[in-house]
Amino acid sequence: MIKVSKPIKRILTDMLIIMISGITSALVIFVLTGVFTPAKLGKGETTEDRIRRLTASLQEAAQLINNIESEMTARSVLAEKLQKDIETYNKLVELKKPEVEAVAQLLRGELKREGRRSFWTSLAMNFLFVALGVIGTVITEKIVKRRTRI
Repeated sequence: MIKVSKPIKRILTDMLIIMISGITSALVIFVLTGVFTPAKLGKGETTEDRIRRLTASLQEAAQLINNIESEMTARSVLAEKLQKDIETYNKLVELKKPEVEAVAQLLRGELKREGRRSFWTSLAMNFLFVALGVIGTVITEKIVKRRTRI
């Protein structure tokens, strides 16, 4: 037997109820139109009229069944998506504390390593900008001195 979760059972039950009610309503309409025919109400009805009425009732029933089938298909897709979501959730719940701690430790180590790398990168960039500032100042001083001599 296939194991199905409660929400999916509920959806399938709702779909079955909708399908049964659609078929039942089509049958009731068919019976009532047969009971209250114009011939029984004092009006004459030909066989062709009854065949047209029966055809119309069957077409309406077929349309209702098609609508129910499309609704059931949509709900079935939703039920499958919910089942996948439940499986994903269950897998996440199955993570044990040692696994979580291992992942956290790995992330801490990676962040620490990145922090060191970031420190040295920042230090090198700061040194470069200071050196450029000193070089720029020296060059600017020489240019200013030459112009003042001229």
